Amino acid sequence: MKHSAKYTYKHKIRHTFISIPVSALSLGLLFGCTEADIPEPKPAVDKGSLVLVGGALAGSNAEVYQRFIELAGGELQARIAVIPAASGQPVKYFKQFQDDMQRYGLDEDQMTLFPVAVSDDKSSKDVDESQWRRGATDIKLAEQLSQYTAVWFLGGDQLNITATLAPDGQQSVLLEAIWALYQRGGVVGGTSAGAAMMSDVMIAAGDSWGALTEGTTESYNGMQDQENGPLMLARGLGFFPHAIIDQHFDRKARFGRLIVAAELNKTTYPMGFGIDENTALVYTAHNNSAQAIGAGAVTAIDVSNARRVDNPHGYHIENVRVSVMQGGDHYHFDTEQFVANPLKSATVGHEYLNLAKPVVSGVFSRNSRLKDMLTFDLVDNKGTKEVVSYLHQGDGVGFTLRFSQDDYTTGYWQYLDGLLDSGSAFGVKLDIVPTKFSITPLTATTAEADKETSANN
Repeated sequence: MKHSAKYTYKHKIRHTFISIPVSALSLGLLFGCTEADIPEPKPAVDKGSLVLVGGALAGSNAEVYQRFIELAGGELQARIAVIPAASGQPVKYFKQFQDDMQRYGLDEDQMTLFPVAVSDDKSSKDVDESQWRRGATDIKLAEQLSQYTAVWFLGGDQLNITATLAPDGQQSVLLEAIWALYQRGGVVGGTSAGAAMMSDVMIAAGDSWGALTEGTTESYNGMQDQENGPLMLARGLGFFPHAIIDQHFDRKARFGRLIVAAELNKTTYPMGFGIDENTALVYTAHNNSAQAIGAGAVTAIDVSNARRVDNPHGYHIENVRVSVMQGGDHYHFDTEQFVANPLKSATVGHEYLNLAKPVVSGVFSRNSRLKDMLTFDLVDNKGTKEVVSYLHQGDGVGFTLRFSQDDYTTGYWQYLDGLLDSGSAFGVKLDIVPTKFSITPLTATTAEADKETSANN
């Protein structure tokens, strides 16, 4: 086992960006923005940053809000354009974002609602926001963005973002302006759908069970398809050049679908980053690294050395590498290394647990969340080298998920906030094997039937 604070697992990534387009609306539709009393933004020397939030960002999450404000130029310099294209209630959620930002020192007029949306917000009686479908093609609106230091995308349906900012795969003038803001040192952030669209390959719908058993689909029937069914992939806006992004990772059964998505795009994007709710992955272009901050974890998967097995019984893949980042851990794309928060200590040789067979399947297990299962039951446990979980729907074919440690695996731990644990697990090996399940409840009636069968035999 390695004892360094770094984990490296070599893979090959082709770095790509995409260009993408949209339409024109009056600046009179802008909300909450004035030119007065806000200093002229100063372009940064280095390229920009991305703040990708996994959804459900709490107003109390000071770490994420303050980092976004810092990257936007600080309390005095920050000017934030909010793009609500994904949202079904663009005005309502803009105002909520505005209120949260004011809590951290910004003035109301430092945030502007840009009129790009597809849904009418019933909370605003005088404006039909569904008329903003072509807002991203407004040249005057795009020109306004030169006065801003940041762009924030609200959550909702990521396909609405790409449909408005990049209709028919063509880059709108507003999207060009967002790219210019980013390249001059600004920050582009988003939550939920606003994070999903950041990668070139965009996950649009499906869940793990659907992706593993049904594969992919090109059919989309609305937001409900994001909760279950086969995997749907589409083209994102490509701000994050290294991997596929997924969100709501700790709440919406998306681990398996991210693996399937990465394996399908193995030659270009063999890595995926799944971001928990109330958590952010912060990417800084000048040093080509990403950091996990906030309340939860960012789970990185790497299929660059994985082997897809031709198995007639179902989806079978071996040697997927899984890493759990949280509490300020970094990943450096140039060196292909995970680096734990320097305050954390290596768990190898100092494991807290000594359990030979920890129970890790189901809601009654010790650590039902993926991040806890890997950081505590596996890498911080000297009693075992593997933990096994299962995915099934009762009788029939499901999957065995075998997580194991080898020479590539490292773990770290520390209290970083009071007595709240913050663990890291880098380079865990995962095999997914189709498995046949047969489940028979053993009731008193079953016992009587078994006795009768034995007596007759």
